[in-house]
Amino acid sequence: MDSQFLLEIYNKQAKMIYFYLKKNGCSHEDAEDIVQESYMKYIAYSSGVPTDKALSYIFTVSMNEFKKVLKKKGKERVISIDDQHFWINFTSEQDTESSVLTIELNQEISRTLAQMKETFRELLVLKYELELSYKEIALLLGMKEETVRTYLFRARKKFKKKWRDLHG
Repeated sequence: MDSQFLLEIYNKQAKMIYFYLKKNGCSHEDAEDIVQESYMKYIAYSSGVPTDKALSYIFTVSMNEFKKVLKKKGKERVISIDDQHFWINFTSEQDTESSVLTIELNQEISRTLAQMKETFRELLVLKYELELSYKEIALLLGMKEETVRTYLFRARKKFKKKWRDLHG
């Protein structure tokens, strides 16, 4: 295995996987452990993983490890939207009513996302919360770029329908 290739993958993707895990309710410590464990598993099994599938393999291992952690701790998956903005909103000049409405909107978005299939939820978070391009998402999930576009279209459509059902 090429150590330069592994370092390049780690530098580009480790933070992104970490932030994705955090957005899905993973604690800081667990997210760091999961990322490290995923890369260790990739190193151990890299001979059986094609180079062009390395990113999707690591991401898949990360998601599986995250599910194990949730199962072990008996927790439900919680999607966190803009949790870092709490203190910014708290200390800003913005009035309290606007801050509360923003928090409630984020909670409604999280509830709507929680009702969706995991694939659609992942795609929407990767695209709109982590602001990844179609190409980056395709690399990460090991899909064709056109497949990502199609699934994202379906995910947006499903999200709109669920949103209307809840607030219609």
